[in-house]
Amino acid sequence: MTGFRYFTAFSPIAMTLSLLSASVAIAADPTFSTPPKKTVPAPPELTSFAQAANWADTIAIAQVEDIDYKKKRNLNASGTAWLKILVPYKGDINKDDYIEVKAEGLEDWVCYYPDRINEGERYLVFLKKDKNGQYTGFKPWCQLQVLLDDQGHYALRFPLDTPAPVPAEYVRQINFQDPHARIDATEWSSLRREDWAKSHSAREIVSDNGVTKRYEMKYTKGIPVEYFRPLMQLEIKPRISSKDI
Repeated sequence: MTGFRYFTAFSPIAMTLSLLSASVAIAADPTFSTPPKKTVPAPPELTSFAQAANWADTIAIAQVEDIDYKKKRNLNASGTAWLKILVPYKGDINKDDYIEVKAEGLEDWVCYYPDRINEGERYLVFLKKDKNGQYTGFKPWCQLQVLLDDQGHYALRFPLDTPAPVPAEYVRQINFQDPHARIDATEWSSLRREDWAKSHSAREIVSDNGVTKRYEMKYTKGIPVEYFRPLMQLEIKPRISSKDI
C-alpha cells in the first residue's frame, strides 16, 4: 500500500517530465518542425514601357472574363483570373485566346483583377509565363486600364498608374464611350470629387431625376493605341509563310 501511495504522489511529475521529453524530441525532428512562412518575391523595378516589354514574356490588350479568388480577412489572397486576348503584341498568343493569370499574396502589387460586371474591363498587360502555361504579373504593369473612345479605338487611360515617362504630345483629350470610363461618385463628398477630378483628369457629370441626384466622374484624357505601342519598343519580327520555307 505504501508503494502505491508513493507512485500516486509522484506520477504527475513523471508524466510532466515525459511530456517535456516528447516535446523536445518532436521539436528536434525536422518532420514536425513548423513550416517556414511563405513569402512572395518582390517584383522588379520597371520604370519605362520598354523595360516592361523586355521583362515580359507576353504583352497584350486583354479583357477580364472571369475571376476565382480565395480571401483572407475579406482581402484577395490567391486564385486565378481568366483573360481574353484582344490585341496580342508579344508572346505565344493569338487574338481570342484565353489565358489564366495566377496570383498569390496580400501585397499591394499582387495582380488581382476586378470581378466582371457586365462588360469586362480591358487592360494592357505585361506578364510572365511559366512552364505550365500559366501567367503571372504585378501591379501596375499587369493591368494598365484601356478604354474605348467614341470611334471604338483603344486608348490607355491617363494619368497612368505607373510613373513611366510619356511624351506630352502623346496624351490627348478623348471622349470615352466605355462603360468603365465613368465612376459612380454619388456617395463621395464634393471635396473628394473635386480632388479626384484634378488627380485623374476627369470631369463631374450630374444627373437629376427630380428626386435624387447621381454624381459620376468621367475620364477625359488618354494615350491612343498608335502612340503607346511605340513606347514598348518591340522588335517587329516578320511572319514567315509556307512559301518562304
